[in-house]
Amino acid sequence: MLESLHDKLAFKKRNFKGWQRNADFWLHSPLRHLEDTRDFLTHKLSSLFKDISSEKPTVVDMGAGSGWALDLLRELEIKCRYAGLDFNPKFIDFLEERFSNESDYSFYQIDLEDELPIELLNAADVVFNFFNFFEIANLEKAFKNASLMLKPGGKLVVMTIDSYYLMFALVESLPELKELLSEYELRKIAGDVPYFFQKIDLGDGESEEYEYASVLYSLGDYYREARSNDLRLVDYSEVIKTSKFIPKVYQYIVLEK
Repeated sequence: MLESLHDKLAFKKRNFKGWQRNADFWLHSPLRHLEDTRDFLTHKLSSLFKDISSEKPTVVDMGAGSGWALDLLRELEIKCRYAGLDFNPKFIDFLEERFSNESDYSFYQIDLEDELPIELLNAADVVFNFFNFFEIANLEKAFKNASLMLKPGGKLVVMTIDSYYLMFALVESLPELKELLSEYELRKIAGDVPYFFQKIDLGDGESEEYEYASVLYSLGDYYREARSNDLRLVDYSEVIKTSKFIPKVYQYIVLEK
């Protein structure tokens, strides 16, 4: 059921092609994870930005997608300089056209594992990584880039999905789950990075046409990368949505530089 992340280039090519295919659907459809976490993030982000002394903080959004995080900031009337990063040119073109009159917003087509533009280094009061790290082949490099973009005292805000609940998308019965968890254990013991491609979760079912990558990074993996980049944990919460067609537990992690 699972694959091991040995050939990172092949993984990245498949994921990129998938997002080229997914883009129009993603831009024009209600998305479950946004609906599940909207109220929670509204509360958390309001509190987070109240503690920032800058009158117009700089926010970098790793994996901007449709721009939904920016939409939330605008709804909360949080004035900021915003830089949206994404590897998908369809998302960047959409955002540049939509926000063409906003001088405080900029958008970059960039692979989050590559070298960063110099203007993004040591620039951010807040870096968002919402539902993106678990699609990254090189978590070490992406975490390092997040840290490089933060000012001293800046915060990396991560929203992700508990890796065990990601795996629920692969099974339909308890015996299948037990078999999958046994395979997961063996791969982790062997030092593999297991992943799979899953159908987009519609809330009451799955899309048969669209897929995206789910790399099974654990909370321990994120903690290890945080420590290696001198980031300390300052907040953690969970959003529990386990009664839906595919149960999920969302993890909210805030790390300070």
